[in-house]
Amino acid sequence: MNRNWLEWLVLTASIVLIALLVGFLAVHGLTSRDEPPDPQVELHLDKARDASLGWIVPVTVSNGGAEAAEAVRFEARATVDGAEETREIEIDYLPAGTDVELEVAFSQEPTGEIQVDLIGYRLP
Repeated sequence: MNRNWLEWLVLTASIVLIALLVGFLAVHGLTSRDEPPDPQVELHLDKARDASLGWIVPVTVSNGGAEAAEAVRFEARATVDGAEETREIEIDYLPAGTDVELEVAFSQEPTGEIQVDLIGYRLP
């Protein structure tokens, strides 16, 4: 059975694509990082605003590690009217290499610095 030029072209393209895919997966598997989750927080104080529920501060939580994390918990503290207010933030699932946008609310605009600490997380 003779194949025409189009069949040869499709066969060659298929073989090349399969070889590239196998090569990519092999290189990725051999060189991938085996790092634990690395949750990081960035406050966007320049975008903070007053709202009906209080002072809203946008936050970006990112995972710089190579593994996902579950139940990621942070604590945000700020001084408001001379008293310290504490807020807890929990993210159900934080995949590796991703960012999550959220907002933290205080009763009023904080008079000092906002401190955010990692409480902990669970490995999936």
